[in-house]
Amino acid sequence: MGSYLELIRVKNCITASVGGIIGYLISSNFEIDILKCILVFFVVFFVSAYGNVINDIFDIEIDRINKPYRPLPSGKIKLNEAKTFSAILLIFGLALSVFINIYALIIAVVNAFFLYLYAKRYKRYKPIGNFIIGYLTGSVFLFGGVAGENVMPVVVLFLCSLLSIWGREIVKDFEDMEGDKKEGVVSLPIKYGKKALYFATFLVIFAVILSPLPCLFGIFGVYYMILVAICDILFIYVMVLLLKNPDKETSSKVSKFLKIIMNIVLLAFIVGAIRI
Repeated sequence: MGSYLELIRVKNCITASVGGIIGYLISSNFEIDILKCILVFFVVFFVSAYGNVINDIFDIEIDRINKPYRPLPSGKIKLNEAKTFSAILLIFGLALSVFINIYALIIAVVNAFFLYLYAKRYKRYKPIGNFIIGYLTGSVFLFGGVAGENVMPVVVLFLCSLLSIWGREIVKDFEDMEGDKKEGVVSLPIKYGKKALYFATFLVIFAVILSPLPCLFGIFGVYYMILVAICDILFIYVMVLLLKNPDKETSSKVSKFLKIIMNIVLLAFIVGAIRI
């Protein structure tokens, strides 16, 4: 059992599931339906677990060198067993999503498709892989959101997450250029150098432009706007700082800071949903 929990990266699955619950709570204005909470949690858990297993299946040869202790290269779990396990996880995830609604099923199917594509092809081709990471991270909130009644603020959260995480992935790639070149990985910074940071900045600023929409539409109140305005200012500040000092050390600091700001943005959406 322990090897299977290690294979699915259970902590990561739980984190993603909590994101789905947050999306549901925001869209339901914290009027909680326990059954829907449970369904959202386990659908996100099973589909995320499927993606982690698929990722290890395609990385088995690389992991024999870099991570020989992982369940597949170490032989704790056979390759065929892992393939069967991934199929079971996906079936459970898709089957449970049916009990939420058709939109949840569609998102679960699309996410499973993207998880497969990312593991098979785009993990090492980051111009597309970065977008997939941004989409998958943001879609966790969207999945939870379609289980509730008021999905509009969650759509904005999804788009802001997609854009900002997409931008952050490019910043991380700038930091990792040297290692990526050695591994034969293709990324925007490798192809275009410092120019890639302008695209990352554009994505983050686009997220900033979208962030006030729940307040402008009258969905969230002034406390949301205050929190998100602080985050927007910080977003712009750190990206300008990176453009002025486009080096590895600065990109590392900016990447970490972007993650902190994103967590504050998530808090802003929660504050807005509970009308604090």
